Amino acid sequence: MKTIYFLIFVVVLVSLSSFEKNNYNIQTQTKLMGDIKYGAGDCMPIIDESLRVYHNYNGDVYFIMKSELDNLGNGSFEELKANSIMKTVIDGNLNIELPLDTFLVMPSDVYLYSDENTVIIKNNIVLNKDFKFWKCTSY
Repeated sequence: MKTIYFLIFVVVLVSLSSFEKNNYNIQTQTKLMGDIKYGAGDCMPIIDESLRVYHNYNGDVYFIMKSELDNLGNGSFEELKANSIMKTVIDGNLNIELPLDTFLVMPSDVYLYSDENTVIIKNNIVLNKDFKFWKCTSY
């Protein structure tokens, strides 16, 4: 009888151990992956999108919480950006784990607030999304 109780105890422990491991893996799979393309040029006159030349981005990318930007009011955008999550991207390859939230993705020298650079990070979701940024050098 003691042997049966001992076996049940061992089975329960093993089950709980694997549940904790699986639960941990689920919580860490909140990734954003994709490619970032970047270009710069005149915006006046407007260059047709199909004629723009983009390259793989090399530099810092900021992940700004949308709720904080929406509530910024007269606050400092540069201070908000400095306190945001930052990732250095090489050759356009983006791969980052982020907390659950809605973020605006922005290179260091381009301000863009649109659906195109907004991501919603959800639990147990690996989000694949590519980004294109154009920096206007003249208006």
